Amino acid sequence: MNKNRKVSEQKIISTETIIHFDLEKSIVDYERNLFSRLTRKEYEKCEEILTDFCFELLELQENKHVFINRIFFISIITDIILVYSRKNLLHPNILAHSYKTISTVERWETISEYILHIPWYIDQLKWLLSDHFLVEGNIHVEKALQLINHYLIGDRLTVTWLAEQLGISSTHLSNLFKIQIGETISKYITKRKIEEITYELTYTNESLKTIREKYGFTSHSHFIQSFKKVKGVTPLQYMQNSEK
Repeated sequence: MNKNRKVSEQKIISTETIIHFDLEKSIVDYERNLFSRLTRKEYEKCEEILTDFCFELLELQENKHVFINRIFFISIITDIILVYSRKNLLHPNILAHSYKTISTVERWETISEYILHIPWYIDQLKWLLSDHFLVEGNIHVEKALQLINHYLIGDRLTVTWLAEQLGISSTHLSNLFKIQIGETISKYITKRKIEEITYELTYTNESLKTIREKYGFTSHSHFIQSFKKVKGVTPLQYMQNSEK
């Protein structure tokens, strides 16, 4: 009983430890700095921040700094999910990717693993953020993104339709979207549809024909071209790779 209790106590980050190493302020400062860089998509700086954070914790016992790193790395992902949720942009593929990333982080058992995997971790954050922003952008673009994500199924999504819903000209919306997102609305819509299709191909038993038609791709040849532009492979090649 006493032995188990001692082991349990060693794993706890005590209040005294937090105060002695000024952990609360350090964690808050690193998190604020990291999100500031993520907002500007300065990913190399993000790698530096996470590396510095890991090294700063080396004064602690290994079980303690691994515990703090795990909480910190996971909290970044959960904070991003909360931002998506507030913006009504949270989709199953984002949750699935987040879950896989968190599951991987939870398996790291040493500080060396955290440091070595920082580039991989940043790549996962880049995927999660992709074309979106952690801060509020132009209100018309934000609403357009919400409409796109809400109406991905079917074929109603066009620049003209979106502009009508927002009460602005299609030219003005196209310009705003290009400035903030960095690509045309049509290209973005196609990419989002393909992302949803690949998610359903992976996690459902529906046929490819059923899924592509669900998302408005009535022409098989056009669908194959669109899929390959986004994924770099044909739908068949993608499914074969997923089965390996």
